[in-house]
Amino acid sequence: MYINISQDPPTDVVETKKKYLRIIPYLLALVLCGILLAVFQIFFGSSAHGDLVENTALVLFVAPGLAFFYFAEKLHDHKKLTPKQEKKVEEFCRQAPDIAAYCAKVAGLERKLIKAEYDAFKARIEDL
Repeated sequence: MYINISQDPPTDVVETKKKYLRIIPYLLALVLCGILLAVFQIFFGSSAHGDLVENTALVLFVAPGLAFFYFAEKLHDHKKLTPKQEKKVEEFCRQAPDIAAYCAKVAGLERKLIKAEYDAFKARIEDL
């Protein structure tokens, strides 16, 4: 997630996180189906449809698995900050007024900062 400190903070952070949390279990269920289908083929498989079952199991494992990692990485940006990171944000606010203004805007939205915003603050401080 790209955060631009000079612009207004995103307002749909909570909705986006909920969307990712709804998608991930379905992807994991498809991966599990692929694993179960592969295990079924190993123990009870027939030679008549073996290739079809193996290919289906592979598709059910790989495609949702890749999508799972994509959405899990997106969800990683929406994590809440640890107390140590919150203290660092307070320090960042004292060092840069634009970070303090951004934090005030986030407080005005009545939500907490997320990891993507913390990473943007950290990058901004390193640029100074």
